[in-house]
Amino acid sequence: MQKKTLLILIMMIATLISCNNSTQSESENVLSENNVPKNLNEALNQIDNDLSDSLKTEIRRMTESDFVSESHFGFGIGMRNEWKLWKDSDLSKYFNSIGINHPDDMSGIILTSFHRKLTENQIKLDEQIAYYKDYWDGVELTRLPEETEFPEQNLEFRVSRNYGHYTKDKKWGTVYIQTNPKTDYIWIYDYFYGWKKIDLTTKDKLDKAKIQQTESILNEIYSE
Repeated sequence: MQKKTLLILIMMIATLISCNNSTQSESENVLSENNVPKNLNEALNQIDNDLSDSLKTEIRRMTESDFVSESHFGFGIGMRNEWKLWKDSDLSKYFNSIGINHPDDMSGIILTSFHRKLTENQIKLDEQIAYYKDYWDGVELTRLPEETEFPEQNLEFRVSRNYGHYTKDKKWGTVYIQTNPKTDYIWIYDYFYGWKKIDLTTKDKLDKAKIQQTESILNEIYSE
């Protein structure tokens, strides 16, 4: 029953993200690229104002861990994309200013803080920041280059895969995968390997690889 409730909840949030309400302008949707919050408080207030009371009741019934993990891909992807956390939005710059650099971490803090706000628990932002800083301590951050450094114009990278051996050598790589291909070839980027154009068969192989297989597959791709 709980899994069914979680599924319904995520579907409801996804619908709110993707659909325009006839009684609202686009800028009033739950997540809108035209109304990007400037900081955490604005983000929490925007979500709180736009979600229905019934949906918030369902969220309160979930544990914090379940809500954050189940929302990471549906609600979280919408948040990272529409609020341009992969780019230099005001919200992204806010998180950078407090030491949070990865979009997944930004959305994680927002989701965690929203659940705590709904359940009247302390947000404990300092503790959340410390958790992510400890996680990345000694790890080489591998961010996507600026668009001016892209090999072609109008490329979008909304999917990435992390890999590496954090506990072994503090290496944590990230390969970014183009999400708006116009042909049978797409671009990928990795800090340690650089740019590479691959076919869809190779992309499928990369998509299906387990995290411990990713680096060896990248070695094959970039050796060709």
